[in-house]
Amino acid sequence: KKERPLSVAKSNSSEHENPSTGNGTDVVQLNVGGRTGIAVLRRTLTQFEDSMLAATFSGRWDDSLEKDRDGNIFVNQNPENFLCLVDYLLLRGNRYPRKIPVRCRPKPTYEFCSMLEYYGLMPAVYPQTWIGDSSRFSCNEKSFNTLELSSKDVDADASLATTVLHNRIGRYSSAGVSEFTVLFDKGTAGAVGWFCCDMLYEVRDTNAHASQFFDEIKDNSFFLNIAKRQIFGPKGILEENMRINHIESATKVACRHDGYGEYSIDIVDATPLHSVTSTLTPYVVERNQKQLVFPMISFAGKVTVSDFKYLISL
Repeated sequence: KKERPLSVAKSNSSEHENPSTGNGTDVVQLNVGGRTGIAVLRRTLTQFEDSMLAATFSGRWDDSLEKDRDGNIFVNQNPENFLCLVDYLLLRGNRYPRKIPVRCRPKPTYEFCSMLEYYGLMPAVYPQTWIGDSSRFSCNEKSFNTLELSSKDVDADASLATTVLHNRIGRYSSAGVSEFTVLFDKGTAGAVGWFCCDMLYEVRDTNAHASQFFDEIKDNSFFLNIAKRQIFGPKGILEENMRINHIESATKVACRHDGYGEYSIDIVDATPLHSVTSTLTPYVVERNQKQLVFPMISFAGKVTVSDFKYLISL
């Protein structure tokens, strides 16, 4: 019996092994963790084409998926969590292309988010949400888990920049970010990294000069300044004379967080890969509440944000 690869979504040879795919109107009969009588249209399960869930139920692997004695496809997941995901996918399918309000998204429990991570659906259920002065930038979804942020007014010398933070305020505020990648278009200056502040912080007036903004945040934050080719941390300049030139080429940067106090910034296109690590210790603010660390991007031009991953230690 042919076994399905562990990562169906990333298998490039699967189409040659079994080229047939199912129809979106197929009714898929499921046994989820022992609960039977569950019927779902295939198109409901395959909305996010690049996810492992979509690859699993594409129809390409139906013959090799585990089944119970009645022929139902067996899903080895907690029934409550999986049906919660199905309910969300049904709601999205009914409302598409309109977005699902935050209040209507599932509660991000550890168990539910662990299942989403397994299927590659964390950014599908809890999408990227960048906040800032909406009059200064636009946000467009290019593909699953990939957003394009563009300045509406670009200053000639990039002294003015649009600054956005990834929103942690709301129903899934505890789902912190563990990784994201930013591609600065050729000619786009700015900064990217981790911004430490309390939840009541408001993004500074976007009429302020970018250099003034950076001076304010670098006391307890960690970021790469593209134009200055410097990485700043809590102790000042950590690295300088980085091998980047935003005027001549695009700059790709990966930012990661280990779930504790360690953060890293990697310049992906550098040869060899240039990685800098720093520890951030959020201050205690009023009522014994600690500051939070937010992903931050400042840009004068266009950036593409992808490979977004959340922490699931909620």
